Amino acid sequence: MKFKIKYADQIVGLFIVVAIVLFAVIVVLVGLNQRWFAKDYSFKTSFPSASGVAPGTSIMMKGFVVGKIDRITLNSENSVDTLFHIYDTFYDKVREYSILELTVSPIGLGSQLLFHPGRGERLLEEGEFIPTADSAAGKAIIEQELVEIPPKDDTITRLLANVNPLLENLNKTVVTVNRTLTEVNRALAGQSTGPLGNIVNDASAAAAQLPRTVNRVDDIVADVQTRTAGLLDQISSLLAAVQGMTGDIGSITSNLAATTEAIRDPTGLVSKLFDPKGSIKTFLDDDNVLYKRVMSIISEIEASVRSLQGIVTGLNGEMPKIAAVLNETRTAIQQAQDVLEGVKNNPLIRGGVPERATQETLYGSMREGSFE
Repeated sequence: MKFKIKYADQIVGLFIVVAIVLFAVIVVLVGLNQRWFAKDYSFKTSFPSASGVAPGTSIMMKGFVVGKIDRITLNSENSVDTLFHIYDTFYDKVREYSILELTVSPIGLGSQLLFHPGRGERLLEEGEFIPTADSAAGKAIIEQELVEIPPKDDTITRLLANVNPLLENLNKTVVTVNRTLTEVNRALAGQSTGPLGNIVNDASAAAAQLPRTVNRVDDIVADVQTRTAGLLDQISSLLAAVQGMTGDIGSITSNLAATTEAIRDPTGLVSKLFDPKGSIKTFLDDDNVLYKRVMSIISEIEASVRSLQGIVTGLNGEMPKIAAVLNETRTAIQQAQDVLEGVKNNPLIRGGVPERATQETLYGSMREGSFE
């Protein structure tokens, strides 16, 4: 038995119609996506080179595709004439003073063709010429701030843009350092007439006079040592003389004490001498001439003793001052020796003044003696 479908022709026809409608819808959607039915506005421009520019290159504005390159040709002036179009949805951005800018990545990551809208009130008519940013007209528009150019946020481009000023500053620094080193070398060679050359010449003259100065200082120190040694010898002699005088004063005092005891003894020699019938009477028969002579001698002896006591008292008062002067003289001699040692051992060459080893004195301090 044959199987027959009622209205088979109608069903097949319906499927064909649906397929045709779907195909038409797909074509329309694709056309809309490809802007087959949209109105595009064509404009012209010119580039110095076709590098980075080719038919089909997208024209960007703040991340949006606003148009594309249609055709490029090389004219008689060796410039590249370019025909491009802007989509109708962005036609209101194409105002007077608009420009195109071709940016090339400095590290070889491609190029971009950017559209910058002008700030004029008039919309450009289709087919008008739009200058590029590197042309004379484009530079004039940018200088007059008649176009809206957003700030570029390409970090690598900013870094590379700062490389040239950095290299220029580095070059200036190197040139300055070379000049400074040249001037220093000339100054060290004695060929410079500037302040540095004068300083080097003065230092050389001072170094030449240094041995003479050291010899003079040696002579001065030797003279000071000689005079100090003579002064110490004189002081030692004076102290010995004072000690001798002190011994004599002690002897005289002992003799006076013994004489006083003899006078107090009624049976002693003095009493016998002063007896009216003794020897003194014999000496006094000449109208007290001998007595007066003896009294004058005793008075002179007393005056001498008082003068000697004053000298001893003055020496006792001056001994601390003499000791202080000797200590200051010894300190000055040591400092002078340190200065000579520091001059001979130049700190720039040998490391400065060596530490002096403290040497204890072999003699006791003069303050420790007793001057009573």
